[in-house]
Amino acid sequence: MLHHPASMRFRQPSGAGQLLLRLKSRHPEPHLCQVIYEDGGLQTAPMYICARSRHYLYYQAEIELTRPWECRYFFRCQVAGREPEYLFAGGNGRLGRPFLYRWTEADIVTVPEWIYDAVSYQIFPDRFYNGNPANDPPGAETWGSAPTRNNFFGGDLEGIQAKIPYLQFLGVNALWLNPIFAAPSNHRYNTSDYLAVDPALGDTDTLRRLVASLHAAGMHIILDGVFNHTGTDFFAFQDVLARGAASPYKDWYYFAGFPVVSEPRPNYACWWDIPSLPKLKASNPEVRDYLLHVAAYWLREAGTDGWRLDVPNEIEPPFWQEFSRQVRETNPQAYIVGEIWRDARFWLQNRYFDGVMNYLFRDLVLDFFARRRFPVSTLDILLGQLRLRYPEAANFAMLNLLGSHDTARVITAFQEGLAGVPGHSGSYAEAVTHLRPALILQFTYPGAPLIYYGDEVGLTGGPDPDCRRTMPWDPPSWDQNLLAFYRRLIALRQRLLPLRRGYFEPLFTDDQAGVYAYARRRAGERVIVIINTSDQPQTVTLAAGQPAITDGSFWEDGLSNRHFEVREGRLSLPLEANAGAVLYRI
Repeated sequence: MLHHPASMRFRQPSGAGQLLLRLKSRHPEPHLCQVIYEDGGLQTAPMYICARSRHYLYYQAEIELTRPWECRYFFRCQVAGREPEYLFAGGNGRLGRPFLYRWTEADIVTVPEWIYDAVSYQIFPDRFYNGNPANDPPGAETWGSAPTRNNFFGGDLEGIQAKIPYLQFLGVNALWLNPIFAAPSNHRYNTSDYLAVDPALGDTDTLRRLVASLHAAGMHIILDGVFNHTGTDFFAFQDVLARGAASPYKDWYYFAGFPVVSEPRPNYACWWDIPSLPKLKASNPEVRDYLLHVAAYWLREAGTDGWRLDVPNEIEPPFWQEFSRQVRETNPQAYIVGEIWRDARFWLQNRYFDGVMNYLFRDLVLDFFARRRFPVSTLDILLGQLRLRYPEAANFAMLNLLGSHDTARVITAFQEGLAGVPGHSGSYAEAVTHLRPALILQFTYPGAPLIYYGDEVGLTGGPDPDCRRTMPWDPPSWDQNLLAFYRRLIALRQRLLPLRRGYFEPLFTDDQAGVYAYARRRAGERVIVIINTSDQPQTVTLAAGQPAITDGSFWEDGLSNRHFEVREGRLSLPLEANAGAVLYRI
């Protein structure tokens, strides 16, 4: 049985004459599926599997039309040795009315062009590098001391600028900075002044110089926008503290009465009941206009490239419509990414954001590679269902993270996960061994891989504040093998266009062997990724039925530099335990 519902999941325009079409098939075995469409006569486009479920296969085709804004089409599918099946708008059969889809500019989902090619790096400014000790906060501690929720180490914007050569050495090309605006804490999520860089980090000119240097190096930079709440030092809150009900800012927050009190319980709404984080009333037009001014100000005045938005689900959605409009009018290529920990369909289908922090991806990676909670076939199904939730363009704009300032370090998370699996110790060495195939997936998957500073050199740490340790700048202390692996994966991603812009095509899974194979395809070019997730070596065979596997073709594995020839319709690939290959045709 074939299905093609009239929904965003099954048809998405990506341009005036570009259309993505999907088909769902009940048959468990792969079909030869095609979409037949009208464009100066009948044209045929192949369809490729894009996702699986327990009972269905999902096929996808991307077609280009000389006639924009509408398309008539139907589907043809066939299993070898059987009669073909057809799907028309009137149902299954050989004859029927073709599907007709019309679209407008408003239906096209686009994201900033540069995010397709981004490898992102998150920096917690106080902990990255101290480039100017003269602006250190009072009592700044010695670099490398244990982090607490309250201490400072002196990292600053000049420190980031000084380490641009390191970032280039690593290969990243997009930075996300945790908040840099004036605030009394080391994390700066309690803003005192949205229009001033914190003096402990530098000033507006320092930021401008940093942005200019990053742009000159081919990098982009996004800032952290904390618009749900302020700190108690913010001018509006301070005015209400002083004048109570007579303050013109009394409706900027959610006060239950006056005078304002914070003990024993605050009489105002605050984030997670933390008195130092009073919640802004973004529905107030004055508050909205102020925050929209901030949103445009840094894009314009410093030349930054977008915003990462803190807890956006706690602000009324109409505000984000205005925010998105303001940002895109200021810089059409600005990137907007929301901190959404769960299902993000509402935010992405309605185009409030380009992408979100892909914590659901992180959850699946940890559950499979570290906690061993399900087989590799289930991983493939769950990843596919996650991709199907969102517009395809948004999948390429996700920040695919394995750790952040709000989670345990990825190596520590792997240690903790493996410690609960029989037969595993949870040692550092074991965690890194099992992390390697997870990194292959992260860097060959649709979306922008995100590295939390220091993960690439083996930095460990539990949840906040332990995950916010200072970046070690003594290379002998680094895990050089892990760093080299990150660099190779980043270089492969930057070198191979399908890894950045290609559609995802699952090939096969083998639960017994622990092998996962998929391709990234773009304009007839494919990169094939094979991951051995088991603790035993495996030999994987790709047969002629797999994409682009033809006799006499030669392939190179970008991870090992090994070369392979397809002989008698087969390519045999030996893989070590917890390893993989990234194959491209040569």
